[in-house]
Amino acid sequence: MLAPFGEHQSMIQRVLHHRSENTQCIVYMVIAMAGFAVEDAVIKALSADLPVSQILVLIGLCGMGAFFALAQQQGAPLFTRALATTRFAARGFCELASAIAFVSSIVYASLSVSSAILQAAPLVVSLGGVLFLKQMVSLRQWLLIGAGFVGVILIIQPGTDAFQPATLLSVVAVVFLAARDLVTRSMSVSVGPVTVSFWAFFALFLAGVVTVPIFGAFQPITTQHVLLLVLSTLAGTVAYLAVVMATRGGDVAAVAPFRYSRLVFALALSVLLFDEPVNTGMLVGSALVILSGLGTLRRVR
Repeated sequence: MLAPFGEHQSMIQRVLHHRSENTQCIVYMVIAMAGFAVEDAVIKALSADLPVSQILVLIGLCGMGAFFALAQQQGAPLFTRALATTRFAARGFCELASAIAFVSSIVYASLSVSSAILQAAPLVVSLGGVLFLKQMVSLRQWLLIGAGFVGVILIIQPGTDAFQPATLLSVVAVVFLAARDLVTRSMSVSVGPVTVSFWAFFALFLAGVVTVPIFGAFQPITTQHVLLLVLSTLAGTVAYLAVVMATRGGDVAAVAPFRYSRLVFALALSVLLFDEPVNTGMLVGSALVILSGLGTLRRVR
């Protein structure tokens, strides 16, 4: 029997609403990735005058201030019993270690290469799921993960004139970011995104404090530095909130691929602002990493 016209109309409305929700979440995701790329570019710009430790401290303090204000506005608790766990402490340590490694890579290598390597994080998460969470992986997924790691090698280009040893710090950052994501999956969902973001910036602040002996004394802050820090705080806060909005609805398979738009923004900023060279090997490696990530995501779906 044919369904009544009213049911057809209701089904069409649900489909249109679902598509609209996907589109909205995709827009949030692209905004978030643009914000993170701007934040990285600001870090690169600040490194011309300030040591890595001072940059981490300043960005950490600014981010903590922004999310403290958001927490007060939303009534979100910054201290809960769910935070007093070894898993949350482990997450904070991974955040701290990845921040030190990635910011150092941006400063001492290049923004474009560091950002390209960062796109391999989902592949390392998949590998970590196999090793530590006992997840099942098919032969096709193994091939995709392997292809992604080949892409990382093409981006790094060891043994060539384009190789920068500091880019290996991005690989270290990817490992800690993947560990952070694996720990986050096992954390209590009662910890809200504003609370998690506040403590993530606290980890950046702490990373700056512990690396002062490594990177040297702090330098005087100028008006230009303050303006860059304001831009970084705005971009980082918008990015964190947008990525939360992007992951609260829509289809994961439709929204998640737009995480890779971060690389597009990073490449554009690195070429326009810092005149960084982008060669064929890096572009081919980046494409391999992205295609491997998309293929893995499709298999998960």
